[in-house]
Amino acid sequence: METSDPMGTTTVLRTPAEETLLKRYPAEKASLPGAPAVASLRDGAFAAFEKVGLPHRRVEAWKYTDLRANLRTIAAPAGAPDHGRVQALPPAVPGDGARRIVVANGRVLADLSDLAGLEPGVSVRSLADALTHADAAVLAALEPIAEAADNVALAVNTAFMSDGVVVTIADGVRLERPIEIAHVTDGETAAATAVRNLVMVGAGATATVIETVESTSAAAHQSNIVTMMVVGDGAAVDHIRLQLEPFEAVSLTTLTVSIGANARFETFNAALGAGLARAQVFARFTGAAATGAFRGATLLSGRRHADTTLVVTHDAEGCESRELYKAVVDDEAKSVFQGRINVPAHAQKTDARMMTASLLLSDGAEAYAKPELEIFADDVQCGHGATCGALDDDLLFYMLARGISKTEAEKLLIIAYLGEAIDEVHNEAVREMLIHRIEAWLGKRVG
Repeated sequence: METSDPMGTTTVLRTPAEETLLKRYPAEKASLPGAPAVASLRDGAFAAFEKVGLPHRRVEAWKYTDLRANLRTIAAPAGAPDHGRVQALPPAVPGDGARRIVVANGRVLADLSDLAGLEPGVSVRSLADALTHADAAVLAALEPIAEAADNVALAVNTAFMSDGVVVTIADGVRLERPIEIAHVTDGETAAATAVRNLVMVGAGATATVIETVESTSAAAHQSNIVTMMVVGDGAAVDHIRLQLEPFEAVSLTTLTVSIGANARFETFNAALGAGLARAQVFARFTGAAATGAFRGATLLSGRRHADTTLVVTHDAEGCESRELYKAVVDDEAKSVFQGRINVPAHAQKTDARMMTASLLLSDGAEAYAKPELEIFADDVQCGHGATCGALDDDLLFYMLARGISKTEAEKLLIIAYLGEAIDEVHNEAVREMLIHRIEAWLGKRVG
């Protein structure tokens, strides 16, 4: 924000949170991992943040999620985690058979991670190690795709990223077990983390990547997690992110993905935690005849605020995308969906359909939806839609008339409503976990 005095001098007004970040970076950058090339990347990202500050409601992409107003303070950097507490945290997805990699307080914990017996052609390493050794492939992959180039949350993450996971899957490799990246913030006092993950999937490879975002306590932690994926030609990748932090937390998650020719990519985001959350997806089809599915489910109560922002660019011919996001909003909570599909002139034969729906369970609940299409090609099939409303009274009456209690009827209708998105998740253990979470949330609501 800027003000001018009578002499015409412009003064930039900084919030306490912005001031903290501006002071912290110069003090911390020498201790952050990376060779000189990485330091230059960090400096450029921080300069971009310094120029604009935290996003606010006058920035169109952040119109409904004003970080400048809502992020009053910046928590101290997370210290070393307690391995015992992290290990005692039960798995978020029981029975998924995944290879679990633990990133706690912004550090990869090798002793708590399942890294033994990796399949031939698969490598998993620490980002901090790759940055320290100036790995050329990793440095190249850190450059964001165009859709995310000016994103402030990504810029702050680039400046402060401490560690993360680098997963490389060679051409033709088929992973029999999912890879689960468990993001955990540990400690009884508020802490801030900045984690960067890179997942590079070779041509013709097949993989499932699950991300969980959790905490060992109810402290007001602040997490900024960025996962960058490259999906090679003909590859098939399923990505699932489960946001499970407590109400006090602030959660910023970003996924960027480039999708090669004839590839299949699907992502699902479950916003089930954090008092202030924003999940961003920036995707680009870089090769012809690829398919992508972008889905999510949001459950909100109290005064929680959850924002899903999606930008998909069809940068090649004959690609298909499906976007479906559903929200259930209770009490005085607020749900936001912003989605944009870009179709440049050369992306003929594009087939893209986007839908968002919000179910309001109280008079104080709010839902904002802004679906957009930007189309410059003429041989396309594209559409978008948005709905918002309450439970159907006729359906409720029908179920009540058959002896079903109102509580049970509402529960069944809400589960069925969310099921359209959840049923498309291929991992059975994740689907079951989501249903259990929804049932528990509904149980608290009616209790």
